[in-house]
Amino acid sequence: MNRLALIRSSIIFNQARSFSSSKPALVFAKDFKPGPYPETEAERRAAAKKYGLKPEDYQPYPNDGFGYGDYPNLGRISTDMKSDWGDYDDPYLKRNFGEPIVVTQEQLTAEKVTLRPQRVSFSNIIFWFLFGSVTYIGLHYLMWDYKCYIPLAPKQYPRDALNEGEKHFKI
Repeated sequence: MNRLALIRSSIIFNQARSFSSSKPALVFAKDFKPGPYPETEAERRAAAKKYGLKPEDYQPYPNDGFGYGDYPNLGRISTDMKSDWGDYDDPYLKRNFGEPIVVTQEQLTAEKVTLRPQRVSFSNIIFWFLFGSVTYIGLHYLMWDYKCYIPLAPKQYPRDALNEGEKHFKI
């Protein structure tokens, strides 16, 4: 059996073994799952310690059936709203090691969605676009009869190229 066939068979065997394995793909998934919703003050303090927050700063999501459990409600803040001058462990996502993230973090990266308020309202943008378009078209329509061109004199030739005996310059 040649070497390439051995490599192919080992790849196929390893892929089949990885698909048929009963072991979960993420071994430590239990560490990343939120616990049950804290009912007592002691559970709230334990959950705040688990996520590295002060007990007075810890506020879990409401227990409304979405399954966030004891995960802290950090508010709605996107990556571009954080300080650009902070010394972060992960400068791209602007977060430090062990820092809890917003539940919708995958939607709030800097190149996707921002929660920062807009500087100019959408109605203001539409108004100025329509104002500029109508002004441009109106001026174009009003000035249609007034052609703008560069005045030119007749072409000067150094010899009588077109008509015999006709001179285009004085001697």
